[in-house]
Amino acid sequence: MKFYKKEGTNKFIYFFIAIFIIVLILQLNRVIDKGGYFSLEQNFSFDKKPAKNTSFTFERPQKMLVFYNEKSPQSKDILKNLEEIFIFNKINYTLADIGNIVSTDDYDTFIFATDSFIGLQKSTFESIKQAIFAGKNLIFLNTSEYNPFNSISGIQKTGKIIEQSSEIHFTHKLFPGLDQHSPSSEMVVHPTFEVALDSDCKVLAWSKEKIPLLWEKKYGEGRILYTNASFFADKITRGLMNQWISYGNNWYIAPFFNAKLLHIDDFPAPIPRTINKVIQDEYQMSTRDFYKQVWWKDMLEIAKHRNLIYSGFIIIDYNNAVHKKDMKEISQITLEDLDIEGRELFLHGGEIGIHGYNHNPLVYEGDIDFKALSYHPWGSEEDIAAGMNQLLMYVKKMFGKKIKLYVYVPPSNILKEEGKAILAKNYPDLNVISSVFYGDSEKGSYASEIGRDKIIPKLFNFPRFSSGFYYNKDEMWSLFNAIAIYGYWTHFVHPDDVISDDRGKDKTWNELKQEFDQLIGEVEANHPYLEPIRASELTQRYINIEDLKIQSEKRENKIYIGMENYREPFYMTVRINHSVITKISAGTFKEIYDTKDSKIYLLHVESPDLIITLGEESEKK
Repeated sequence: MKFYKKEGTNKFIYFFIAIFIIVLILQLNRVIDKGGYFSLEQNFSFDKKPAKNTSFTFERPQKMLVFYNEKSPQSKDILKNLEEIFIFNKINYTLADIGNIVSTDDYDTFIFATDSFIGLQKSTFESIKQAIFAGKNLIFLNTSEYNPFNSISGIQKTGKIIEQSSEIHFTHKLFPGLDQHSPSSEMVVHPTFEVALDSDCKVLAWSKEKIPLLWEKKYGEGRILYTNASFFADKITRGLMNQWISYGNNWYIAPFFNAKLLHIDDFPAPIPRTINKVIQDEYQMSTRDFYKQVWWKDMLEIAKHRNLIYSGFIIIDYNNAVHKKDMKEISQITLEDLDIEGRELFLHGGEIGIHGYNHNPLVYEGDIDFKALSYHPWGSEEDIAAGMNQLLMYVKKMFGKKIKLYVYVPPSNILKEEGKAILAKNYPDLNVISSVFYGDSEKGSYASEIGRDKIIPKLFNFPRFSSGFYYNKDEMWSLFNAIAIYGYWTHFVHPDDVISDDRGKDKTWNELKQEFDQLIGEVEANHPYLEPIRASELTQRYINIEDLKIQSEKRENKIYIGMENYREPFYMTVRINHSVITKISAGTFKEIYDTKDSKIYLLHVESPDLIITLGEESEKK
């Protein structure tokens, strides 16, 4: 006797088995440590390559003499900005107090970073006048009614002082993007003098009150650049100072990172499972669906269109556990959000960094106004370390053992030295803190300079210069000032900017998205050559030039540039006054800006010995 199974029964069994397998896989996916099976890798090398040195010798290398007044607080502020510029740009300079008697023979350019000329020796004054008349350069970085050089600087007479003058409007090209914007009175306010100038003065910038702020005056064979304001004491104008000094020299060489970075703070981070009115009104969907289906897709489209790479900074949970005993296991649904966002970031070439176990800054009771900022103070170093261990454990669990975390962004950019020391101790691979360049340290902001940390040398500081999805003219001024000195731009945003009362500016996501694209597009239009990189790649570029030394000398129609501690090819800009570059001996070059009086070139330097050949416009190939 034969028995036959019905066809329908077989289909039911197969269907049941298929469903069982799918459910099993989904369940395993929830409970298995995926880091061991689907591990990712994030590993950068920060080793310095062997150094090479120039074979050139220099008899009269370009050199600048800087005068300041140690009794003037304003002079010290200007000097701080000037020295940061010169250290980064590897400028060969000598510093002298206003009363010092210094030989002027070995210098091409003289800079006065002072508002007071009390103590200036008559012999020094006469020597500088003669040097300028013979063809050298003189630059003033502040105004003074009692400047003894005023009469040869084009000033016929000075009038009353305008204490609250504001804005800087350019009528002459100076640097891409920078000369298209003016800082608002909320950003820069400065005293300036009403002046009557000689007719042959070339005014490059005016105040809101139509008073000349920056002008150039020929004196014999030389040039005088005059600043009729005190704004160079402010950090916010440091890029302008750099380009003003650059314009005032016959040639000016500056390392240039040639990079653009986009940071997303709080990404990966838990996504709220709530209905938000802003999102609901515009998209009729939950907050979680909006971020997954709309926001991230739009961000990827912007990245593709504008040639960007994102660096994201992870928050494990938005809890207020600031004591070790209160740190509970993170929910599975939160880990799923973090895992998906992190893998999306890696999938599109990004880097993951640290924002925090939670969003409480690493500060203690009394360090900041916790009530005003809605934060909680950490209990102790042990508690902070416990949170850091939690973050490392979850990152390893989600992404595997090959993920090294190199960059830390402080929550709300708040950090103090105690917290920084704990960071260095508990994150073994950490080497960068990326906070803000402009900030108020009295309110807890960690506002830093560029480069190696002076207190913890294993760390580097690479701050961000602008933020937000909205278009703002002051933000544009900030970021173009940064590019004008360091040659890189880092901008940061938050996923929840769109639903934030202050950061969203009462705009819809569609409006913010358009303004964000406008912001990035304006940078791209002025600096189309900037390369998109990740946060740790900026560290690599800095380490490559950290101990670089540059000397240069003009011989007939050639500029010889010699470098010590040259390691790998890097970018630099060279401004040439009243001439053009026709060729270079090693590497590549291209003109990036023409101010009519000068041209700025971007060079990729491939040797410690570099010869730039100059010619007339008609000779340029």
